[in-house]
Amino acid sequence: MRLAVRGCARAAILPCLLLFCSTALAQDTTVLAPEASDARARQVIQQSIQALGGAAYLDAQDSTRTGRFSRFEHNGSVTGTIKMVVMNKYPGRERIEYIFKRYFDAFLPLPLEAPLHTTNSALEVHNGAQGWILGGGGVEDLPRDVLDHREQERIRSVNVVFRERLHDPDLILRYAGLDVVDLKQVDWIEVSDGGPYTARFAIEHSTHLPNRVVYHFRDPESKQIMEEIEYYSNYHTFQGVVTPMQILREHNGWLTTQFFIEEVKYNSGLSDAMFTREGLEAMAHGGKGNKNAKP
Repeated sequence: MRLAVRGCARAAILPCLLLFCSTALAQDTTVLAPEASDARARQVIQQSIQALGGAAYLDAQDSTRTGRFSRFEHNGSVTGTIKMVVMNKYPGRERIEYIFKRYFDAFLPLPLEAPLHTTNSALEVHNGAQGWILGGGGVEDLPRDVLDHREQERIRSVNVVFRERLHDPDLILRYAGLDVVDLKQVDWIEVSDGGPYTARFAIEHSTHLPNRVVYHFRDPESKQIMEEIEYYSNYHTFQGVVTPMQILREHNGWLTTQFFIEEVKYNSGLSDAMFTREGLEAMAHGGKGNKNAKP
């Protein structure tokens, strides 16, 4: 009898819950006028900026993140895991050092195709629309299609939009409503500027921290719409800046890379020379002016 009563109670409650959920969904999907949508999107972004550290986040001059980087095959198997150091100097400069230190006793193929420099590492530098790689063959230009793809995603990334582009007259922001992803309620912000790429930010409703960015663009060869997603999780605070310690990336639904960050530094005074071709050339020839290259 007790079970029957409970079953009846649940049956009575269920329609109410469904009605409540339907009402909430209707509210969340209300179409806002462009001005109201832009204002709501900017409100969510300002809340996220504060959650990320406010002034400490906005005023950061550079960052250095060190951790383990892995690449995956389509079947989910790990291609390899190496140490990676990512250095950013704002705005628009990035230096990535791939250090080929094995994390396992068993042999694993390397997760990227790059000849080793004599230091048993390879380095990439992106500086605006320019980029180079230092490997076993010396300093070479990065392919133009690689640079263009990275630049298109970079200028629509969370950090660049939050730090640099909120006053850009070409930036179009639209609040796309509430949703639930991975059992978390998120606010969706759509970002566009008339260019070939669009981005959608998922900002967690409770913490206001970025959960993921979804990029869409048309492949120049196949003409198909491509989707790349970058996921952020396991946030910790360093020097007042709240930082994701796990970054995963997918391409058209396939997990491609993951970056487990183990150490973070801000405002360490990275040299401008570290983000130039001349700096890489000096390293290639055993220059001494690169003491900041390896934290």
